[in-house]
Amino acid sequence: MICGIPTLMEFTDPEVLTRFCAEQGFDFVEMNMTFPWFQSDRITPDTIRLLKQRYGVDFTVHLHDQVNPFEFSPDMRKGCLENAVWAMRLAREVNLPRLNMHLLPGTYSSINGVKTYLYAFCEDIYLGHVRAFRDLAEKELEGSDTVFCIENTSGFHPFQRKAVELLLESERFGLTFDIGHSFRTGGRDELFILEHRGRLRHFHIHDCSENANHLGFGEGQLDLARYLNMAKDLGSTVVAEVKESRALLRSREYMIRSGLRRRPQTPAQDYSGKEATK
Repeated sequence: MICGIPTLMEFTDPEVLTRFCAEQGFDFVEMNMTFPWFQSDRITPDTIRLLKQRYGVDFTVHLHDQVNPFEFSPDMRKGCLENAVWAMRLAREVNLPRLNMHLLPGTYSSINGVKTYLYAFCEDIYLGHVRAFRDLAEKELEGSDTVFCIENTSGFHPFQRKAVELLLESERFGLTFDIGHSFRTGGRDELFILEHRGRLRHFHIHDCSENANHLGFGEGQLDLARYLNMAKDLGSTVVAEVKESRALLRSREYMIRSGLRRRPQTPAQDYSGKEATK
C-alpha cells in the first residue's frame, strides 16, 4: 500500500517535512495549499524535483480548503481557477499522481428555518461552471498521469452529486474517500462513493469518534482495517490524515501490526531544527 503523510503544522520547512516522511518510512507528502509554506510564491517545480530526488519520496497536492472554482462571482471564480490551474501545471510538470479538492456546498439562504443552497436554486448555472472546470482540467492535465480527485467533506447534497457525476464523465477525475468526514455525517457519502468504487483513487484515513476527528489509527470508533484493506484492494493511495507527528507515528505502528507497512530501518531523528530548501 502506498501511504503518505499530510502537511503537519509543526514542520514549517517543506524540506524538514519531506525528510521526516522519508525517514519514517512513508511514501509521499500531501502538500496542503492552505499552509503558507506551500503557496505558489514559495514552491516551484524545481523545488519539488529536488526534494523528490534528494529523499526518494513523491508528492500529491491538496488544494486550499476554500478553493471553489464554481463560484457565481466572476472575480472570485477567476482567482480560484487561477489557483487550481497553477496546481495542475505544477502536477503536470513534475508528474504528481494526485490532486485533491474539496467540493464545497456554497452559501445558502435560510427561510423559516429551512436552508436553500444557492447552487441548488441556480443549479443550471452551477453545473455549467462544473462542466467548464472539467474541460479546463482535461486541457491542463493532458499528457500527464495526474488524477484530479474530489473529496467528500460535510456530506454531498444532491446538487453536489450531480457535479461529481459530471466530473467523472472525464477519466481525468477520480474520488477521494475521507472516511472520517463520512462517519461524522452519519455515513451519508459512503454508499454514493462506493457506487463509483472504480473511480476511487485516493483515501484520507484517520480515526474519529462522535466528538473528535483526525485521531490516530485505532484511537476512535472506526473499523480502520476494513477501509485500509479496501484501499489496498483498489490500489488506491492513502494519506494517514492526522494532525501531528506523534499521532502519525502511532498510526504507522498500527499499520505495521496489521501487516500493511514495514518498520523503517532508520534511527529516531530530531526534527526540531530547520533546513533551508536549496
